[in-house]
Parts: sequence; C-alpha cells; structure tokens
Amino acid sequence: MEARDFRERYPEFTALGAEVVGVSPDSEDRHASFGKSLGLPYPLVSDKGGRIAKAYGVARAGGWLPSRRVTFVIDRSGTVAEVISAELDVSYHAREALRVVEELGSAPA
Repeated sequence: MEARDFRERYPEFTALGAEVVGVSPDSEDRHASFGKSLGLPYPLVSDKGGRIAKAYGVARAGGWLPSRRVTFVIDRSGTVAEVISAELDVSYHAREALRVVEELGSAPA
C-alpha cells in the first residue's frame, strides 16, 4: 500500500524536483519483481546487510525485520529534513513527505 501511494504521488514529487527511493532488506531480485509488479517508477535499494538502516538509526527486530516503518525526507544539502514514522497509516508517509518537500521548495534559499 505504501509503495502504491508513493507511485501515485510520484509525479507530484518529481514536479517539485524530488526523488523517491525505496529501501528494504529484500534482495535485488525481489525488489525487481516487486517494482515491476506494481509499476513503480522509482528505484528500490536492497539493504540486505542493514548498513543503510543502521546509518539512519532504524532499529531492526531480530536483525532483519524493521521494528518500524520510517520515511526520511532529505534536503538538497543532504541533511535529513524530516523523519516520518507511522505504522498503521501507511498513506501518511507519502502524504507527509510530499508536504515537507513542498515546504522545502517554498523555503528561501
């Protein structure tokens, strides 16, 4: 559901100059299959070893399952501008990320 929501809002993100990237511990083959089945226009990155999750402080239960669903909005300078975490309302992630991207785009340089 979350991947579909980002897919549906992808044109809005790109119109604002933003990019969407999905990251999970799934294999590259599984990502390719998943992305193709849903027609995802954005890349999916395999974090099989958990290095990305660890670098961003996303705890992993049992070493492989994310203990929470997290979306990061990273600004043009590479700074994490917003951390979005909502387990039950998966549509909140894309909606809130888009709101933050819109705010960043209207912020004075």
